[in-house]
Amino acid sequence: MFDEMAASEFPHFLAAFWEEKGWSTSVTENDDGTYLVGGDKDNGKRGLIGVRPDTDTEIGASEVEDFAAFCDKKGVDVRVMATRGRFTTGARSAADAGNVHLLDPNELASSVREEGAEGLVEQYTGSDDGSLLDNVPSPPGGVPSGIPVVPIVVAVVVILAAVFAGGTVLSFVPFVGGGGGGDAGPSFTAFSMAAGENTTATAEWDARVQDEIQTANNTYQPNDGETFVVVQLNVTAGDSQVVVRNPNFALSVNGTNYGHQRFENASQQFRQKLSAVTAAPGESGRMLVVFSVPEDFDGATLVERPDGPGLRFERADLTFDVE
Repeated sequence: MFDEMAASEFPHFLAAFWEEKGWSTSVTENDDGTYLVGGDKDNGKRGLIGVRPDTDTEIGASEVEDFAAFCDKKGVDVRVMATRGRFTTGARSAADAGNVHLLDPNELASSVREEGAEGLVEQYTGSDDGSLLDNVPSPPGGVPSGIPVVPIVVAVVVILAAVFAGGTVLSFVPFVGGGGGGDAGPSFTAFSMAAGENTTATAEWDARVQDEIQTANNTYQPNDGETFVVVQLNVTAGDSQVVVRNPNFALSVNGTNYGHQRFENASQQFRQKLSAVTAAPGESGRMLVVFSVPEDFDGATLVERPDGPGLRFERADLTFDVE
């Protein structure tokens, strides 16, 4: 069964199994040997699999409840927890209450047989013995892409993820530096996917809403019913060089993740403001990230993609580089 599969291969097998069902996936490894598999579908569904691959793992009710609460907060549509160990009876009751699908080896093997995916298991175990497989309802999941705005092109998909630590989900890195709201307009928060000890740089950030962006040779406006959110970032590298790019970010608004905007016919000066920051150890750089989102939103979260450098966000009152 799956006990023949290396622990490090188990989450990648789950990602591949999802991909065969039409998901785009991303695998994030955490320092404690747990994993997160994020999923995205073209219809905008979000999915997240919390993976504890060790065969001696026992997952209880509290961990499932923590995972369900996180998924509720982040608007994850499809919630799955998977292990090569076992779930307690309490965990299964908590999963029913929190709409979390649990996959132990028997359930997963049964699902693999139903889907005819024995060859995929062999690929990740190196075993030719399909008879080892004996099924879960297929794990579902996904995350929405940004929405294109003419004359702006969106080209990013974001996977939201938490960080398992100490065997639970509660130690995912929290929102840092909220702000705004009330008379000041929508509230903004930022979410880092890297545990504190793994951050490579500090990013002071600020955000504001603009109904247009004026540059030296153009005035850009969003589509009807939408508005721009402009994020200013001052990035300071830690002990090693860091490169931070616009595609490393998305803005989560009302359960949808919006990708950064690329502006057609932008002036060289404006392109420089949007360009990547490359900072040597201890050095800093400034950059802008622009999003287009529905008007009248109540709040938004700046999210760093899993393939980003790992930033520690600090909210600050910054001067913006655009009008």
